[in-house]
Amino acid sequence: MKHQIELKFSKRFAIAALSIVVTAISLPTTLAAAVAVTVVPVKHAQMSTPIKNSGRISHKNEMRLSFKTGGLIKKISVEEGDEVKAGQVLAVLDLEEIDAQQKRAASNYIQASADLERFSKLYADALVSLQDRQNAQSANDTAASELQIANFNKKLSVIRAPVDGRILKRYAESNELIQPNQPVLLLASVAHGSVVRVGLIDQDIVKVAVGDPVAIYLDAYPGQGFSGAISEVALSTVSAVGTFEVEILIENQGYTLHSGLIARVEISPQLNNRQYIIPVESLYKAEYGAATVFILDEYENKVAAVEVKIIDLFEDEVVVEGSLDIADLIVKVGTAYLSEDSSVVVVDGL
Repeated sequence: MKHQIELKFSKRFAIAALSIVVTAISLPTTLAAAVAVTVVPVKHAQMSTPIKNSGRISHKNEMRLSFKTGGLIKKISVEEGDEVKAGQVLAVLDLEEIDAQQKRAASNYIQASADLERFSKLYADALVSLQDRQNAQSANDTAASELQIANFNKKLSVIRAPVDGRILKRYAESNELIQPNQPVLLLASVAHGSVVRVGLIDQDIVKVAVGDPVAIYLDAYPGQGFSGAISEVALSTVSAVGTFEVEILIENQGYTLHSGLIARVEISPQLNNRQYIIPVESLYKAEYGAATVFILDEYENKVAAVEVKIIDLFEDEVVVEGSLDIADLIVKVGTAYLSEDSSVVVVDGL
C-alpha cells in the first residue's frame, strides 16, 4: 500500500506545487506568507474490514456422558456415528454390587422406621427419655438419606440419552472397570447445529459482537461457501494462548459437517470504528500504514495536523481511521508545504 500511495503522490504533487506557485504570485502582499490550498469535506464511511481466522468445527452442544459411580461396564449399546433418541439406554453398569447396596439401605431404613415408631410410643407412655426418642429420629433420618443416595446411584448407573443426537465418540468398552465420572460416550445434540470456535486477539475482539455475519470456507467442500453468525463472544481470555474465544453458529445448508473439520472464517464486524474517505492527495508522509492530514480552522485560517491509519486505497481516494469528523474540511492540494499551525489561504481550482 505504501508504494502505491507514493507513486500516486509523485505526479499529483508536481502539478499541485506548480499551481500553488502561480496562485501565490497573484495573492495580495498581506497573504504572501500563507500557503494556498484547496480543501474538501471529509466523507464518512461505515466500512467493515473482514477479520480472517480459522478454527475447528464442532457441534454446539456436545456432552460427555458418564456414570456417577464406578464399576464394571455390563454393556454399551451404541457405536460411534449412531443416531439416538432422548431417553434411549446407551450403557449400563453391572448392577450386582449397586443392587446389594440399595437392598441394604432399604433394610436399614425399614428397621430405623420401626424403631422410631416403637420409641415414639414408649416416649408417649413416659417409658423412655426424650433423648432416646430423638436418637431414634436421627437414626431414621440417616437411614432415609442413605436409601435416597442408593436409589440415586442406581438410577445413574444407567446412561440414557438426554436429547436426540449422534454418538461422536466411545471412550470405553463393555467389561471395562471404570471410575466415577469417567467419560464413556460423547454425544452431540442434533437440535443445536454446528459451530466454529476461533480465537481473536485483543485488537479484533473489541470489533465484533453477537450477530455479526460470517463467511465460512471448508477444504472438505471446495468451492462451497457457508454462512453463519457469531453466537457467543468470550469476556475473558483462554489462559493457555491469551486469545478470546468466539463461537460462530453455522447455518444448516444440508451438508454433513463432521466435528474436527478445519474451517476458515471471515467475520464482517458491524460495530467497527468510524472510517472516513478522503482524497489520496490529502495524505502527507504516508508510510507503514499511517499518514498525516491537515484540517482547516476556518476562523484562524490555519491548519491542524492529524494522524490517521490507512485502511484501504481506491483509484483517487483512501479510507482512513482517525480523529476526524464529517464536519471537517481537509486540505487536498498543498499538504507538502504545511506543518502544524501553518497559515493558509483557501483558493479554488488548484
